[in-house]
Amino acid sequence: MRLSSYQTRKNYQKTEAYVHLTRRERRQAVSDIAGLISNWGVARLFAECIDKVHFDPTIAMRSVHEQAFEQVVSRFEQYLKNSDEGYGLLIHDNNQTVAKRHTELMKTFLRKGTLWTKIRHIIETPMFVDSQLTSMVQLADLCAYALRRYLENGEEELVDLVFRRADRRGQIAVGVRHFTSPGCLCKICASH
Repeated sequence: MRLSSYQTRKNYQKTEAYVHLTRRERRQAVSDIAGLISNWGVARLFAECIDKVHFDPTIAMRSVHEQAFEQVVSRFEQYLKNSDEGYGLLIHDNNQTVAKRHTELMKTFLRKGTLWTKIRHIIETPMFVDSQLTSMVQLADLCAYALRRYLENGEEELVDLVFRRADRRGQIAVGVRHFTSPGCLCKICASH
């Protein structure tokens, strides 16, 4: 597939601030940021990593995106319920299609609960922000990138750093789950 020059410019317009760096320097910057996240003691990582090959939306009665959102909401609620944090707010990267769907889902969760829990500690519906305007969403994107690169390509360097922030109950990582075939031996499944 050949991209038009317009599409090429659009795809790479957000990279201008980084093109002066070599690939090695970019990788080092990402690794340094992941290292900072790993030592950020107050941070908690919540994620649902779904292998679409093993996910059946007819059984779940939800799309893969809705299932992942419900799981993250449920885990965050449990964290807030079991901690002294009180209340929390979900902040989401702004995407008009996802925003509408997740806002409606969250309204339902607030009324009826999720499959796993009643929602009592999450304030209202998600707040949607442009990731270019807040570094916190960019940090969440880095964590998602690390999880994805590990599960799809076996790259361990970044996930070894950010996975330290997965919410835990004792030694069990309850904040991050890998939905896949039974018997998966990845680090996420082994610690869940």
